[in-house]
Amino acid sequence: MIKNKQKLSFPTPFELVIWITIFCFFLVVFLSKTSGHTILERINASINYWQLGFFSLLGFTLQMMMILVFGYALAVFKPMHDFLNRIAQIPKNNLQAVLSTGSITMLAGLLNWGFGLIIGALLARFISVALEEKGEKANFSLIASAGYLGMAVWHGGLSGSAPLKVAEPDNFLVTITGVIPIEDTIFSFFNLLITGGLILVFLLVLVFCEKYVSWPNQKINPDPFLPISGSKSLKFGGIIGLGILLILGINYFSGTILENSSIDLNFVNFALFGLTLFVYKSISKFTAAVTSGLKTSVDIFIQFPFYAGILGLLTKSGLLIEFSNHLVSFSDQQSIPVISFFSAAIINTLIPSGGGQWAVQGPVLMEAGKVLQVPFEKLVMAFSYGDQITNLLQPFWALPLLAITGVKPKNMFKYCFILCLSGLVYLSLAIYFFL
Repeated sequence: MIKNKQKLSFPTPFELVIWITIFCFFLVVFLSKTSGHTILERINASINYWQLGFFSLLGFTLQMMMILVFGYALAVFKPMHDFLNRIAQIPKNNLQAVLSTGSITMLAGLLNWGFGLIIGALLARFISVALEEKGEKANFSLIASAGYLGMAVWHGGLSGSAPLKVAEPDNFLVTITGVIPIEDTIFSFFNLLITGGLILVFLLVLVFCEKYVSWPNQKINPDPFLPISGSKSLKFGGIIGLGILLILGINYFSGTILENSSIDLNFVNFALFGLTLFVYKSISKFTAAVTSGLKTSVDIFIQFPFYAGILGLLTKSGLLIEFSNHLVSFSDQQSIPVISFFSAAIINTLIPSGGGQWAVQGPVLMEAGKVLQVPFEKLVMAFSYGDQITNLLQPFWALPLLAITGVKPKNMFKYCFILCLSGLVYLSLAIYFFL
C-alpha cells in the first residue's frame, strides 16, 4: 500500500516566532561573552534573560492591539460599510477596479494600518462582486493584491509604530536617541517625498500587471461579513467619545503653542478610542464592534511576549551591542540607511510585526547610528520602509483580507511578489539618494 505523501507546509507565524526564539537562545548560549564560562551557566543565564524580557513590552503589546481593534471597528461601521458599497459601483472595468482599490487602500493605510487592512479587504470584496454582477471580467487576485497595499505603505503613515514609539517621552530607546518628534519622521519632507513616490510606483505596477501579467483567475468564495450599526441617537457613549476628542484637540493645540506636544501611539489610540465611541454613539454598540475586532488581534496578543523575550535575550546578554559594532564595521554614513532598510526587510519576512521587530532591531540600528553620527530619524524611517515593503510577501497580516475576499494566498501573492520587488528597487534607490 502506498501512503499518501503529505505536502510540506510553511510554518505559522506563531511557529516562526518560536523557532526564532530557539535560534536566538542558541546564539546567546554559544556566542555571548557575558553569559557565563560553562555551557550550563550560559543556558541558565539565557533562560533568565528570556524570562526577564518576556513581559517587558506588555504596554507596547496593548498599544498595537488597540490600533488594530479600533481600526477594525471603524471599518465595519455600517455607514462606512455602505459607503464602500457605493464606491464599489463606480469602477466600470477591471483596470478601474484595481486602481481605485489600490489608491483608497493606501490612503487608508497611511491613516491607520488596521483601518487600511480592513478597508482594503472590504473594498476588494465589494468591487469584485460588483464587477461580477455587471458581467464584467474581474481579476479577483489582482484586486485583492491592490487591497493589501495599505500594509506596504503604513509605516510611513500616522500609525507607524517605530516613528510613533520614538516620539514617546519614555520610549525604551530614549537614553540613546532622546525624543524624536513626528515632524522629523512621519511629517518630514523626505518621508512625504519617498512615500508619495512609492504610491505612484505601486499604481504604475498595478497598471502593468493588469495589462500584461495574466495568471488563471479564480472564483471568489468569501466568508459571510456583517456590518455593525451605530445607535440611532447620541447616547452617553457618544458624548464621552466627543469629550475625549475635544480634550485631545485642546491638549494638542495648547501643547503646540507651548512647544510641548507630540503625537505618539498613546495619542493615536486615544483619538481612535474617542472616534469609535463617538461614531457608534452608545457603549453597547461600541462594545459589540470592539469585541468583533478583538478576534483580529489574537496573534499580537500571543506573539508579542515572545518578541519581548527575544529582546531580553539579545539585550541582556550584550549581543545587540556586539551586532551593532559588527554592523558599524562595514558601514559608513552613506550606506547605513540602505543597510538598515534591507536588514529590516529581510527580518520582517520572519518577524511579521513592525512593533515587535522594532523592539528587537531598533536598539541595534540606533547604536549604529550613534557611532556613525547618522541622524536617528533617517534610520528610523529607513527601518520603517524595510519593515513595510516585505509585508507583501508575508501572509500573516493578509489573513483577514484572504478570509473577507475568499482569494487563495497562492494566487494573490504572485502579484504581491511583483509589487514587492518593484517597491524594493524604488525604496533602495530613494533611500540611497535622499536619506
